[in-house]
Amino acid sequence: MSDDAPLGESPEPVAEEEPSSDPQADRQSPEDSFAVVANDTRLSILRELHDRVAVADRTEYTVPFTELREAVGEPDSGKFSYHLNQLLGEFVEKRPEGYAILYPGTELVRTVKSGAVGPTEHAVSEPTSASCYLCGAPVCVAYTYGYVSGQCTDCRGALGFDYMPEGTLSSIPVPGAAVGDEIEAAPEALLDRVHGRFCHRARTFGDGSCPRCGGRTESRIRVCTEHDASDGPCVECGTTMSATVQVTCEVCSEGGISPAACMVSHRAPFREALAAAGVDSLGYDAFAVTAGWTVHVVDGDEPAVEYDLAAGRVRVVVDGDIRILR
Repeated sequence: MSDDAPLGESPEPVAEEEPSSDPQADRQSPEDSFAVVANDTRLSILRELHDRVAVADRTEYTVPFTELREAVGEPDSGKFSYHLNQLLGEFVEKRPEGYAILYPGTELVRTVKSGAVGPTEHAVSEPTSASCYLCGAPVCVAYTYGYVSGQCTDCRGALGFDYMPEGTLSSIPVPGAAVGDEIEAAPEALLDRVHGRFCHRARTFGDGSCPRCGGRTESRIRVCTEHDASDGPCVECGTTMSATVQVTCEVCSEGGISPAACMVSHRAPFREALAAAGVDSLGYDAFAVTAGWTVHVVDGDEPAVEYDLAAGRVRVVVDGDIRILR
């Protein structure tokens, strides 16, 4: 006896074995989730599903099992089914017509494609036409350790933290893929775009929302009581500013420090002061103007700083939220 098909007849096609369970319930921590995607086949599945997503057409999300397996290039149906099963529930959704990527899977692919988790280059541009907001000298654009920064060609800069080269005026995290070859090819455009994005993010933080995850943020005044910036960044606080705002997301811990004026530059009267300075769009100039305004620490218990603008002395209170008083 044999189970082989009789001579001259075609055997029935064997149905591919698709995943039948959701392993998400076994995961107890974010570390478990990251361990799941530490596999080339699973990353390939996510990238293939992500590439099928068209922003303007949400009808092509779903990919049938066999089509997805062939697109990934895995000949072994059982092996492919196992890896796909590990992604179900958290990164991939199983639908009647096939499989579709979920938001966490999309975010993971975006992170990989952006170069945020890859090796970074180290480069410095030639001087640009942008000016240092401290001394007026030309500014170079540098990319170091995953950060784009403006660097003054003459003075010691505004930031003096351990990992920053002398002359640093700003330090903004940017994935390598978003930098590309612009340090050499278009440094001024890169400087403008990155600082425009920083200003947008700072404003969102200033309004109490994390620009990364949408969570609530906590802001506080960071005052240097022993401030001395007479010869460059203060050795105590690492900046030339006697006070900055430190903001942190309560959900994902995204945050950093920023001039208070940058975080409220979309509100009156700072908005009008920017316009009076000839700044009508967000970019390096908007950052430089707000960072260059002299900040005064308010004496007493109120967590606040003040600026002298055309509208008069304006107080910015930072006590979890950020408020403007005139």
